[in-house]
Amino acid sequence: MAKNTYQTYIQETPVDIYRADFLRRGAMCAALATRHPQLADVGAEANAIVLQIDARRTALQSAEDDQVRARAMEDIEKLDVVDVYTELRRTMSAKSYDVAKLLPDAPSTLRRLGTSNFTDRANEAVSNLRVLPENDPIRVAFLGRLEKELAEFRSADKAEDLTRVALQSGRMALTLYKSELSQAREAQLGMIHSILKDREKTALFTLPWRKPARSAEEATPEEAAEEPAAP
Repeated sequence: MAKNTYQTYIQETPVDIYRADFLRRGAMCAALATRHPQLADVGAEANAIVLQIDARRTALQSAEDDQVRARAMEDIEKLDVVDVYTELRRTMSAKSYDVAKLLPDAPSTLRRLGTSNFTDRANEAVSNLRVLPENDPIRVAFLGRLEKELAEFRSADKAEDLTRVALQSGRMALTLYKSELSQAREAQLGMIHSILKDREKTALFTLPWRKPARSAEEATPEEAAEEPAAP
């Protein structure tokens, strides 16, 4: 095919642009199919790809929703741990226990910690409670409760990890899928050109897109030397 008058789509091209591009091509091919019957197949393929993109976007949205919910549950379980810890600390203080030694972290500090540090500090609090005699009223009243809430937090944390991995995989799969979309797009435009035999008309069957420009400092020497794509 001769030099294109349209832009090549790449992995950085948003999937919404790919979708609109195939949607446009499907509509145009359908409109011209009576004059150029071969365009009917191109249009049908373009429309089928739009449905594929929609299915993949729906799956990714579902994964994103799962991640949001999992994070919410993790935060709730964290709050439950902090609530028991706060009650425990106040009770120990009222009964003249050495709070600074057994539970050195203020609840507000504990609440702001990231998952890993939070788990470590909560585990340390549990360990300090276990140092107390088995019949100590504070240990009897709070150790089981704190262990239970901490176990539920760990479960929520693991569930959040799984949804995060699933989301990352979904995003990577969509990025790789763009390579397939780019190939299908080029093949369709090549077919359209072979039918219409006019580069300007062929360019109408796609949508313009430009990769966002980067500053001179960000661009590599090779990129800086490239000429801009034809409009």
